[in-house]
Amino acid sequence: MGMFDYLRVEIEIPGCGDCSAEEFQTKDFENLMYQYVITKNGELYKECWEYKWIDDDSLQYTKGYLERIPDSYRREYLTNYHGDVNFYSGSMLAGKLRDYYARFTEGKLTQIWYTDK
Repeated sequence: MGMFDYLRVEIEIPGCGDCSAEEFQTKDFENLMYQYVITKNGELYKECWEYKWIDDDSLQYTKGYLERIPDSYRREYLTNYHGDVNFYSGSMLAGKLRDYYARFTEGKLTQIWYTDK
């Protein structure tokens, strides 16, 4: 299966409508469980937080975990991103799995479409 990144979409998607509450997966970025968003303005951003390490001896293997630092959220605008992004979810629509595609030119959405599997 492998790693992937998450993608949220704030605009209406053909064949899905308002899917802003949906969390899609994509393998077209870094595949490190990062979070990305296509905004209402059709811009592509990476969502970022700062983290701190919390020691926790009750955790057998890691002995701790990363915790988000409050108020550290920021978005990095991917102004130079050029190409297609394939994204998908495990949800079935009309009995079919659907792949979505978003085309970007210099970080701006120029086209969005889907195909059914």
